[in-house]
Amino acid sequence: MKKILTVLAFEYKGFTGSKTFRTVTIILAALLLIACFLPQIIAGFKSVGVGADMPERTKGVVLLGGDAAADPSVAALFTPDALAQAAAGVAWTDGAGEGLTEADLKARVEDDTYNIALYYEGGTGFDFIAKGNSMFNYSYIDFLSAIVKQAAQQAAIEGLPQDAQEEAAEIAAMEAVPNVVAIGGDAESNYWVGYLIMMLLFYMIMMYGQFVSTSVVTEKTSKAMELLITAARPIDLMVGKVVGVGLAGLTQFAALVCAAAVGIALNMPYWKRSGSVFYDLFASSNLSGGLVAFLLVFFFLGFFLYAFFLAALSSTVSRQEEAATIITLPMLLLSAALGLGFLTLLGILPKAVAAVVSYVPFFTPWVMISRFTVGDATPLGAAIGAVVLAAGMALIAWLAAKIYRVGVMMYGTRPSLKQIFKLLKRA
Repeated sequence: MKKILTVLAFEYKGFTGSKTFRTVTIILAALLLIACFLPQIIAGFKSVGVGADMPERTKGVVLLGGDAAADPSVAALFTPDALAQAAAGVAWTDGAGEGLTEADLKARVEDDTYNIALYYEGGTGFDFIAKGNSMFNYSYIDFLSAIVKQAAQQAAIEGLPQDAQEEAAEIAAMEAVPNVVAIGGDAESNYWVGYLIMMLLFYMIMMYGQFVSTSVVTEKTSKAMELLITAARPIDLMVGKVVGVGLAGLTQFAALVCAAAVGIALNMPYWKRSGSVFYDLFASSNLSGGLVAFLLVFFFLGFFLYAFFLAALSSTVSRQEEAATIITLPMLLLSAALGLGFLTLLGILPKAVAAVVSYVPFFTPWVMISRFTVGDATPLGAAIGAVVLAAGMALIAWLAAKIYRVGVMMYGTRPSLKQIFKLLKRA
């Protein structure tokens, strides 16, 4: 254990003590903080008039005709202010106030004076005019349809006898009120949590797993491993190196997470006041202490499982160019694991298949995280998955140490699978 800790400390200090490591960490943390404050900064500039003359992203014009223009109660639904409240981000203009006719609307959209145009005469039909080369413009059809439906209902009610209007208005205002009874989980609240953790783990391995691979190959290139192997057991060297380099990567990652957490905490009051989707996202989550502990366990075990696997494969090569080829298999497994995790999270993968796959070590972190966050995995099942994952990690670490030792014996040549298995039996 002492030798493992010595190697671990050496590797950890070697990475975290470098000026490049610290500079990159500080820059990334600062960028994350700035990103969290960006909506507030933009709103602050707008409040003092900076950019006030700049056009909105989407410009719309509305024009009423026929019965709709003659009915004040219907016309009130289509004022620029009323439409802006229903669809934030669109700057609406009253076409009648600009002296426009129905024939002018198409020309105004065609020459980019407006992005979208609405012409409504009454009933349930309306003309929606937009350029066909922008899918984003068509996203407003649904909310405009809802307003037209409301206007048609209102006009129809006004046409009824006086004694029936009140009852008809009450009927039209009826809305379904669901009583949600979630059985076996809370996928709606925790979906984004599972998604975020799986993506973070994927990118953690993609980025920091390379640190481990590079470190192993670099030692072989400098022949330092030939000296190290005589001073400590291969398992001590392998565990110390992988954990040390892995913890260095996790340290940088933790610093970035802390920066993001500070930014989120400082901006939460603003997001709440402004009705931001970010506030709804965090407020709707159902994070418990047990769920956080579960996610951390699988996050760390999954990371070190792949770190040991990358170290094992990197031990078979002597050049960085060869290392880039040898890690193809882990990357394919990593991509497959992420895909299975998403299929489980979305409920596409059959539960029986997901349950079996969640106990395959290379897939366990992603699939089990998905199953647990949506409530498909019991605490006992999750505990068994953690044990299986830990056992798989220990086995990969043991094999990595053996391959590490074989790599020293065959320095300068790339051993075949047959040679590796033969030497592993002797080791």
